Amino acid sequence: MEYLKRLWQISAFLYFCAFELIASKITTPVAKAAGFVFFFPYRDLIKLPPPKRLRVAFERLGAVYIKIGQLLSTRVDILPPEFIKELEKLQDRVPPQPIEELLSSYPFIKKYFEEIDPFPIGSGSVAQVHKGRLKSGKEVAVKFIRPGVEGEVKKDLKVLKVAVNILSSFVPFFREFRIPRIVDEIERMLLSELDLTTEAAYAELFRKFSEKEKNLYIPAVLWDISDPKVLVTEFVSGKKLTEEIPMSPEERKTLAERFVNIVHRMVFELGVFHGDLHPGNIFLLPDGRFAFVDFGIVGRLSPGTLSQFFFFSVGVMNRDPDLIVGALKRIGALPEGINENLLKREIMTFLDRYYNRPLSRIDAEKLFYEELSTARKFKIVLPEELVILMKTIAHTESIARLIYPDFRLPPILKPYLKKLAPKVAAKELRRKVLNLVTAYGELIEEAPELIKRASRKEERSQREIFYGLFLVGIAVLLSFSPKLLILYLPSVWIFNKLLPKEKERG
Repeated sequence: MEYLKRLWQISAFLYFCAFELIASKITTPVAKAAGFVFFFPYRDLIKLPPPKRLRVAFERLGAVYIKIGQLLSTRVDILPPEFIKELEKLQDRVPPQPIEELLSSYPFIKKYFEEIDPFPIGSGSVAQVHKGRLKSGKEVAVKFIRPGVEGEVKKDLKVLKVAVNILSSFVPFFREFRIPRIVDEIERMLLSELDLTTEAAYAELFRKFSEKEKNLYIPAVLWDISDPKVLVTEFVSGKKLTEEIPMSPEERKTLAERFVNIVHRMVFELGVFHGDLHPGNIFLLPDGRFAFVDFGIVGRLSPGTLSQFFFFSVGVMNRDPDLIVGALKRIGALPEGINENLLKREIMTFLDRYYNRPLSRIDAEKLFYEELSTARKFKIVLPEELVILMKTIAHTESIARLIYPDFRLPPILKPYLKKLAPKVAAKELRRKVLNLVTAYGELIEEAPELIKRASRKEERSQREIFYGLFLVGIAVLLSFSPKLLILYLPSVWIFNKLLPKEKERG
């Protein structure tokens, strides 16, 4: 009974949030009135503007849906900017659980601590963070998963998936933008946040990266006293970027450029990036380094997707629609039957609005949102982690402006991409060649048998076998010793000439 009640409640919020879309498919007044009668307790939502209506619905649905709304605020490829801005206002206004309840749920933690501040420094729908002091005197941050939240998350996600699947059957928007798939991605992210060992592992990865990045500090994880539901790290004491920082304009500019370069190196060189970079997760240490905390949302792209994002970015910077559309196609973002020529013309029209401006006059975040509005027009749905990445890069500009108000991203990004282009292209070529070697590996093993079959069957051409082995040879040389191609290609040409000519098949 409780399940059906929750399904009815969630369906009511979805109905009124998608009312304009649903109403366009309902032609009779009686059918429209039926929805208002069935979902009567929530009809007041319809009085609000659609963006605010969606935010209020998430807030009224409770803690789990506040978190879902926050994650949905990253889906700028689906929702218009006014919806994104409204969802970004969602805050985890969840009353903290008393520290006594947390310690009774995780009693093992008591033996390590001298004291834990009963007032949390952060309280969310899934977890809350307290400052503490170990018996050794070391100050730490302790993140607790709220007891019982895992069952609540799984229950609400199950109901949400049922409601979305029902709506997808008669609301085209839910099908065209593959909303059930988006809900699956949100489910994966939420369940991942419930296991703090994942966050700890990423924190460790970024800490190793910080050893080579002199301008970055990542607090160490105390593995001996952490587990899947409790994460203990060093406590970071520094200034937030929203605080007053006594610096000259030139020092501020340099500091902003350092911050942006850290993010770019994470993305393009490490291939892993902080997915929730906002001023609350960034501190400025007394020695001038930046400290990043809270790795609950982290993006990791496959080498292929990262390469295509790089080419997409270069395409935007160089006003090349072929490069942009090609990258989108290779990552599977284009829907079936799309008019590529029309898409390219739309991209050119969009880029023309920015191309003739000086780089110092281009607002990267505004460009980003307008770029995604073009994607929505053509029903382009990007991989979830790619959207988080694009938003992270766009947000680096707005964060850098907290340090230096006149900062603009493009003058820094374009030369960085240009410098990195040969390295990325070579890495992508090597990856593809190695894939080719793997694909032809079986052919090498089967070559003797194939040649025997070719000699027994007229329909099997010796030259087909020859060309297959020729490709294998090129793949191997490109992977391990490209210089030998100078000798390999002439040798293959001579060998080809020596092969007996095949008889014409009549």
